[in-house]
Amino acid sequence: MNTYLELIRTGNCIIASIATLIGFLIIAPASINLLFAMVAVFLICAGGQAINDVFDAEIDSKINKDKPIPSGKIKKTTALYFSILLFIVGIMYAALINTQALIISIIFSILLILYAAVLYKTKYVGNIVVALGTAFTFIFGAASAGNISLLIIVFAISAFFANMSREITKDFEDIKKDAGFKKTLPMISKKLAKGFVISYHLLAIVFSLIAFFVFMPTNFVYLIIILLVAITFGMSIKLLLANDFNNSQKKCKKGMVFSLIAFASTIIK
Repeated sequence: MNTYLELIRTGNCIIASIATLIGFLIIAPASINLLFAMVAVFLICAGGQAINDVFDAEIDSKINKDKPIPSGKIKKTTALYFSILLFIVGIMYAALINTQALIISIIFSILLILYAAVLYKTKYVGNIVVALGTAFTFIFGAASAGNISLLIIVFAISAFFANMSREITKDFEDIKKDAGFKKTLPMISKKLAKGFVISYHLLAIVFSLIAFFVFMPTNFVYLIIILLVAITFGMSIKLLLANDFNNSQKKCKKGMVFSLIAFASTIIK
């Protein structure tokens, strides 16, 4: 069991489900559709993590031998069938909600498979798929509740830029491991890549502030948390410029968690 939990990176799947929860509850009260939506997102995210390891098995056998497949804890074919099962069951849960949820689940299942099978070699394109997947957890939650509001779209855009910044920062961290296997933005131009990371951090903050000023100018709890996000992202940028990529991406992730809390604060009306 632990091997399968390691394969699907349970923590990532739980965070995706929480974002779905927030997107849903901003639109409507809890219902059975909320449970279906959270399970669907968890399973599809898990399928994406598992199939990524299937296609990365050869690379991991050389640079990351402790992972489930190269370590021999789970067979490659078993992991492949497991990932397909996760996608299918996830889509089935989405089908129980409504047509919008079903369409989104199918599209992102296909994108995650394409990312693992094809786009991993051009990782700077794959980064967009990963960031879109993060952003659409909010939209999926709202769609499952029956209404994709402008506020949810703004939150999703902010989440997209925050995730893009972290993905590229992780590429800086993994540049030696990826050499010869993948093409990342830092490999093309470190200066350009850093510029994108800084710009994405700033855009994430800007869209979070737009949400405050346009949709909820009296929610000062949200504003205080977003200011904390801005400080945390600023620290991430400082670490990036100092070439401390590991701690930079960790600060970015911390800022993203604070953003989730800020978004969650809008549920209380």
